Amino acid sequence: MTRWTGPPRDRLRAVIIAAALLAASVGMTVAVGMAPGADETAPVAVLYPPWWSADRAFVAAGSAGGAVVREGAISSLLVARSPEPGFRDRLRATGALLLLDPKALAGCLK
Repeated sequence: MTRWTGPPRDRLRAVIIAAALLAASVGMTVAVGMAPGADETAPVAVLYPPWWSADRAFVAAGSAGGAVVREGAISSLLVARSPEPGFRDRLRATGALLLLDPKALAGCLK
């Protein structure tokens, strides 16, 4: 077994860097695996900022030209769809933080 011989501050810095790299790796893996498919007309799970109320998230999704299909587990998570092209770009413009595949998201929550 190897002992760490550096000062405690260096150990803490190493742990923080390792934790940040792990979190970034897991986050990117989840983001890629849960990204919505290529079909622009398919429903998409939309995550707005968590501090937004349900009303604000509904208004934002509606102003992007979509219809809310259902609510998510938190007030700022919605599933929406629109037959109009460019819907995902409009959702991002209204403040959406993440767009996810609702089927993949439901599989992770069960």
